[in-house]
Amino acid sequence: MPPPRIASLDFLDPLPASGAGEVRVRVGLDVGRESVFVAASYDRPAAWTAESRGGFHFSQPVLHARRLDEATVRAAASAMAAELGGFWLRYYRSSASAASRVGLATAALDRVEGGCGVVEAVLKDGREFSMLAAAPAWWRAELERRGLPYYFGPQVLFLAALDAAHARAAAKAVAATDEQLFCRYDTPRKTLPEVLDAFVAARGAR
Repeated sequence: MPPPRIASLDFLDPLPASGAGEVRVRVGLDVGRESVFVAASYDRPAAWTAESRGGFHFSQPVLHARRLDEATVRAAASAMAAELGGFWLRYYRSSASAASRVGLATAALDRVEGGCGVVEAVLKDGREFSMLAAAPAWWRAELERRGLPYYFGPQVLFLAALDAAHARAAAKAVAATDEQLFCRYDTPRKTLPEVLDAFVAARGAR
């Protein structure tokens, strides 16, 4: 079966003239489905984290772009539609769920490497989740160093400091906000450099 093709792409917010910021994007497919998600420039995670009260940021899936312009976002959306039968557009077609009924049992920061690591969260019913985490400055610098015009894929939990306190506070907030986010962030047996290596290998840097 051929992958779905993009039938329409609309920006629900004005594109910033500077190419930096965030906009909502609606992508319609030729099979009749559509996805609405946020596209954000590489500097936005730092702003989101700085604006948060707890020194962390999480959200529904975000498309990260070096520059917010129509060509870059359209190229990213086309790649999302082409890969794995449109899996990533389905992944990004998300909606908020409910807070966890069982709550967080433990959360620890593991596999710290430079400005990134993995938050290992365990809910009180025993379910375990591995969430990729990064300092916002490291994230931006790493995407730019690799020459990536955009990134989509497993989502990143942004922490102002890579320490146990921020990891637990972020995981506790995820549990209190939307339990389904644990599933969307869950990336077992992977580190962020490994995920980015695979992304670059599949598409090449520009």
